[in-house]
Formats: sequence, C-alpha cells, structure tokens
Amino acid sequence: MINRRQFIKLCACSVTVIGISQIWGLSGGSAADREIPILLYHRVGYTSGHLSVSPERFANDLQLLRGKGYKAITLEQFQSFLLNKNTDLPEKPILITFDDGYLDNYEYAYPILKRYGMVASFFIITSMLWDKGRLSPEHIREMASGGMSFGSHTVSHRQLGKLTSDEISEELNSSRATLESILGSSVQTIAYPRGSYSLETIKEAKGSGYLAGFTTNQGTCSRRSTLFELNRIPVFDYDRNILEVIARYT
Repeated sequence: MINRRQFIKLCACSVTVIGISQIWGLSGGSAADREIPILLYHRVGYTSGHLSVSPERFANDLQLLRGKGYKAITLEQFQSFLLNKNTDLPEKPILITFDDGYLDNYEYAYPILKRYGMVASFFIITSMLWDKGRLSPEHIREMASGGMSFGSHTVSHRQLGKLTSDEISEELNSSRATLESILGSSVQTIAYPRGSYSLETIKEAKGSGYLAGFTTNQGTCSRRSTLFELNRIPVFDYDRNILEVIARYT
C-alpha cells in the first residue's frame, strides 16, 4: 500500500524544483489569505487500485463536504478568484478535480456530483479520448452542459519535466486545441502529468496562453499561490474520511 509521500515521490520524481516563480494576488486581507482545498481524484468505480474510490465512498465524501458547508466551485470561478481581487466565492469553497479522463468519471462520478448539487473539473489526456474506458467528446460536451469544467492533461501523458521545449509546446497546444474544438470555449489550465514540470514547462505554458498549472504538490491554495505551481490534495481508496484528509492541510 502506498502512502502520500510515496505517491508524490512517484508522481513528481522528475519535477525540477522551481525556486523563482511569479506570485499573483498581492492584496492583503482575508480574501488573499483564504485557503482553498483542491481535491485530486482519478477514478470512481469498482476497479482495483489506490487511485480508484468506490461510488459509495465518493458519495459519502460529497455528503460529508456538504454537511460541513463546503460549496464546490468551477475551474472558471477558481481562476477568476486567483486573478481578480474583486471576485468573491462561497464562504467555504472547494475545488474537486479529476485527472486522466476515465469513463467512470462519467458513469459514476458525474451522476453523484449532480445528486449532491456539486461540480468538478476534469483534466483530459486528449490522445485517449476515443479509447475504450475513457471519456469521449460526447461525454465531455454533456458534462460541460451540466456545469462541469475541463482542462488539459496533455496529449500523451508524458512527463513534461523531461521533454524539450518543442515537445512541451506540442503537448500543451495540441491538447488545448482539441478540447476547445469539443467544448466551443477556451481551455486555460493544465494539470501536469505525473506531477512532472520544470521552469521550461512553466515558460511554455505561459507562452501558450495558459493561466494556471496544477501539480501533485500537497497543500491548499490561496491568492498568494504561484499560479503555475498550484497545490492539490490527492484522495486514495484507503482515506476513509475526506474531512480528516482536508484537515491535514488546513
């Protein structure tokens, strides 16, 4: 059984530590200091593996979150909050994210999210869109019409921290173009595959017009966060209480 430290080591083994990054949101006060948990799920279903939680477990997570007053926000709301000091959010916002674009996100997670009146954001590997067991463009359009948000998880899921500038640019631009053609709207965020990124990755993402990048680095986010090194909180099948998981970081 892997623990959180081992998960991050596996995901981020190729990450180049960025010592200098542009910090956004310099305004003071409670808004700038508000810490927003960003949950990282992968699968919801009955498959084995620590990255897959059961539908019953996911429903219980959402019930507990709602009971504690958490309000799920969209990717667009979160982006606006980071970039615009005048953007307001619910008293207890939470961003729910999914990586990889598995079909069970549509079959199980999406109906449960709707049942509890919540939204989530899904980061898609575009080369797998038509593969068995993965989300299709039709699924994505339906989910988007139901309030879900989408971002890039690159074309091929290669570790961006190990690629050349040209390769990074291709992964970022091609994946975004595919998603935008499906959604009919702009895609402005990237979740780094396996948590791998570098200074060059961030440079290319900014140059390609992305506004933010999500890592597998653990923690919460605020307006003081570095836009291209946003923390998330991974959720595993052995995490029995989602509130306890969040409490470790807030």
